[in-house]
Amino acid sequence: MIADTDTLALAPGVVLQDGQLADVVRGDAWPLNGSGAFVLARTDRPVGQIVREIADAFSLPLETARGDVLRFAWYLNALALVNVERRGTRVRRLADWVVLAARLAPAGALPVAVARRRALDTRTVFRAVASSLTATLPRVVAVAVVSTALAMQFSVVVGALGLVVPLVLGIATGVGLGLHEAAHVASLRGVPSALVTRGRRTYVLHAAVSPTRRSVVALAGPLTVAALGVALALGGAALGAPSLTIAGCPLAAHALSLTIVGGDGRIACRL
Repeated sequence: MIADTDTLALAPGVVLQDGQLADVVRGDAWPLNGSGAFVLARTDRPVGQIVREIADAFSLPLETARGDVLRFAWYLNALALVNVERRGTRVRRLADWVVLAARLAPAGALPVAVARRRALDTRTVFRAVASSLTATLPRVVAVAVVSTALAMQFSVVVGALGLVVPLVLGIATGVGLGLHEAAHVASLRGVPSALVTRGRRTYVLHAAVSPTRRSVVALAGPLTVAALGVALALGGAALGAPSLTIAGCPLAAHALSLTIVGGDGRIACRL
């Protein structure tokens, strides 16, 4: 959801140019009408203020202006052209989300997740990996924490004691996500790219490449992490190190993405 106190910001790699919104990553542009240009010229102001200003400028009822601005913002955010910068406290945002979720519950729906786009540097493989790991770090930490908590809960249910196994599983799950995306980005050396997160989804947006390279990029992420997972599992078994074997399990599970079950597999198969 987008609150009145939030602001809008052009995503990295997106610029206003000759009355158009140009995306250097996609190599594409979208024409803007007068109201769209009006909104994007005020990205440093709270959404609520933009609503009032556009209502005054175009002689619109306040609620009509609000609906127009929010639809425009959601459309651009869904295309990963605009980021929503949160200004309220986390507690307030959580409370607003709960209220909206309760209102949508009778329809069996949840509030739409906001997309966020982060810049990637693909000039060299090292820069690609480093910028990808930096961009995914918040998501890696969140996934690791949630996975550890779930593993601890399962351990309690089955009567197992100790924190080592849940911690290893949780950390490996989070790290696997980071390495998965880093491998994608490394295979895009020299190609304009950006990392996008939206709800549970994490993906790399990049300029057009040949069908063959597109397949290579799709396979690079799951194949790299799955191979590392198998190596850790086998190495742990050979060395008598259960922690290594356990850490390899969530990494090896990325092999599922090599099939049509996962998006990477479908892309690789050109489905």
